[in-house]
Amino acid sequence: MTNLNKTSAAVSAVILLFLLTELILLYQQLHHVTFVAEAGELACIEYGSGENTITINCNSSFSDVAQTINDTEILANLGNGEYILDANLEVADGVSFAMTSNSDGLQYLKLAGENGIIVYGKILIDGVKITSWDIAEEDVIQQDTDGAVTRGYVRFAGSEEAQIINSEFGYLGASSASGGGLARRGLDVVGMGDPSHDIVIRGSKFHDMWMAFYSNSAYNIVVDSNEYYNNILYALDPHTGTNNMSITNNWVHHNPLGIICSLDCYNILIEGNRVENNVNYGIFFSRNMHDSIARNNYVYNSNIGITVAESPNNQIYSNTIEGITSQGIRLFNPLLADDGLTEGNFVYNNTIINSEIGIEAVRSQDTVLESNTLSNIQSSEYRLSGGSSIIIRGQHFENDLISQYGSGPDSQIEIVDSGIIEVREGEIDEGDEAGGEGESEEEGEGDSHNTDIEPYSMTFSSGDDITVNSS
Repeated sequence: MTNLNKTSAAVSAVILLFLLTELILLYQQLHHVTFVAEAGELACIEYGSGENTITINCNSSFSDVAQTINDTEILANLGNGEYILDANLEVADGVSFAMTSNSDGLQYLKLAGENGIIVYGKILIDGVKITSWDIAEEDVIQQDTDGAVTRGYVRFAGSEEAQIINSEFGYLGASSASGGGLARRGLDVVGMGDPSHDIVIRGSKFHDMWMAFYSNSAYNIVVDSNEYYNNILYALDPHTGTNNMSITNNWVHHNPLGIICSLDCYNILIEGNRVENNVNYGIFFSRNMHDSIARNNYVYNSNIGITVAESPNNQIYSNTIEGITSQGIRLFNPLLADDGLTEGNFVYNNTIINSEIGIEAVRSQDTVLESNTLSNIQSSEYRLSGGSSIIIRGQHFENDLISQYGSGPDSQIEIVDSGIIEVREGEIDEGDEAGGEGESEEEGEGDSHNTDIEPYSMTFSSGDDITVNSS
């Protein structure tokens, strides 16, 4: 009987041990914290000293990393949700990783030296501040005007469904040259053969970065309700075939250039943004950006408001452009246009206030300008050069000056569907506008044209200008 009891107890112990083991394994699977690899398998979270990289190989979160990496030389917990990461953090393809203030308690991640976050899989960054960090100086790493200082970065490399929500990125990135040609500009959304896609960036701040956003061939991207300021090269620069992207409701201010999309971008929507106090350009359609829209934006205090260069078949409408030191809207081709041609663009219902020049066309073709409001323009409401051609349609004129600039090829204008207009050669001076005192009746009258019946056309040579007024 005693032997039987002993045997039963032993069997029970074995069964209990087996059940406990199974429960532990189940718990680990459910919580994705199987960090120890079996033979031939990858650990969920592993550190490689050779590349100084923490690799995430299974669905997990930052708190799992903090529990796994017990070396403060690699990941130091400073308390109050602040950490210093002195290694790269890499999320493998097919893996989901989360860095959140709510679930992980992560508030501020400081990327030491030139370490970065590289995402091949999927990531959620929610409510987290991320900056570069100089451990010795106990401060963020400042950048020079050449982007030559290596520092932390974030790169989405063929990532899918990555999200940056209610977060802050600052003092990140350098020029490509400083990173040995690798993408370390600040926030890169790229991919080699497998572009990043279905990305959402919302409600976040990006500042003091070399480039606050750069993409290559990425698609299905939402950039909404963010703030971009004090960035060194560009704020937003979708690039090289980026498509199906919306840039909406952002505040883009105090950068050298606000929003630019360059080299074969298409189906880009730029809408509802406040683009203020950027030095060179507010919004820039560049190098064969096509079939895209800029609408309902407020552009204030830059050298040029909206530029279209080597880019066809776009629509620019219902924007307010104010306080521009050069051209409110500029449609431009260089002498040697090798990426595309600025032609067939539609510019309508825009309001341009307090600009040196209202709308300028330089070597651009077949632009349609319709129902734009131009007020307090210091020089020409419309200026052409280099053999440009424009059609002005549905326009009300108030002594608007249309002029040819420079000694290049003749330019063409056509005014249609704009009612009865009076056209005079030359510019009306202030005395003329006040009532033409001292001027004979014959000299004060121009030629009248009903553009609803027949278009008014003119070829402009060097130095030609006309003043147009609606009757």
